[in-house]
Amino acid sequence: MIKIAFVTNYITNNGPSNVILDIIRNLDKEQYSVSLITLFKGNDERIVADLRNNGVQIFTCKTLSRVKCLLGQDREFQELVKREGFDIIHSHGIIPDILSSRVKTSVRKVTTLHNNMFEDYVQTYGKVKAKIFIKMHIDALKKMDCRVGCSKSVYQVMRKYLKNVIFIRNGIKPKIAKHTVTRKELDIPEDAVVFVFSGGLSFRKNVQFLTQNFVQYHNKDEYLLLLGDGPEREACEQMVDDHVKLLGFQDDPAAYYNISNIYASASRSEGFSISVLEALSCGLGLFLSDIPSHREVVGMGEDLYLGENFSIQNDGRSFNTAMGELRKNFNRVDKEAIKDFQLKKLSDKAMTAKYDKEYNKFLKAGD
Repeated sequence: MIKIAFVTNYITNNGPSNVILDIIRNLDKEQYSVSLITLFKGNDERIVADLRNNGVQIFTCKTLSRVKCLLGQDREFQELVKREGFDIIHSHGIIPDILSSRVKTSVRKVTTLHNNMFEDYVQTYGKVKAKIFIKMHIDALKKMDCRVGCSKSVYQVMRKYLKNVIFIRNGIKPKIAKHTVTRKELDIPEDAVVFVFSGGLSFRKNVQFLTQNFVQYHNKDEYLLLLGDGPEREACEQMVDDHVKLLGFQDDPAAYYNISNIYASASRSEGFSISVLEALSCGLGLFLSDIPSHREVVGMGEDLYLGENFSIQNDGRSFNTAMGELRKNFNRVDKEAIKDFQLKKLSDKAMTAKYDKEYNKFLKAGD
């Protein structure tokens, strides 16, 4: 039996957490004894209870803080890993990676890189702090046994700085709506083309750009649903017209995907967006900014038309051009074929099988 512990800041309904949960749910429980270590407050207790009910051992650290961890004051975590005698610890995020890198036992250390730190940290922390955090993170990553990019685009960035990096694309279980939403209740015609975005209304997600350009260039039969809240909500409210619906945070986005045609995102940076994967699982076409991970997923369609990419570096001309291409090719957006594509290429089971192979590979190498 392989003892594996997943390490994260906290477990909740977000992209990295969902990757962890999908791996946990799909690992062979006859081969793996699974634990989850959360470092800080913020756990979704419903998720924790569900994991416990399914035989996952939960360790919740009580004494740690982010600042203390960065300063090396992480005794509770180090003693826990030593006491439990894990074979593998699989960390997710900068602080989990830093703590895992300090472990002195023979445990094998795996990390998943969920973003392009050179973009994400600058946008999140500013240039000065980002420079410090990037150095700390890369120093920690150099001490890992296995470094996994969540997309080919993240891998292509990180291989310039680290040896022995691989990529395993994020995958998900097809998203099933928990309730029904109708176009009628949103005052949208049944024959309209509906775009949808789900996520934080933040600088990194670049929702102002999406809103402004959609308002400028949409046709009379095109609508945009914005699912989410955040610091840029007020600015978006000033931009919208009656073809843009600001719906706030929704805990069941699939219900809105089911009345939509196209998933739209103008994000400045993504690792490999879980929201995009969820939209694909509901059969939506894609209208995405041309950042590397977005180009990657659109390009995976090969002979299957998945959608268009647009530049966010100009005044919206590329957005307008890409909208025109999307309209021309709209009849090629095949909902059932897109669902099948996600199930075959970007599923939770396919992702977990690849992680399982890596776990076993380096455990055997260490024997």
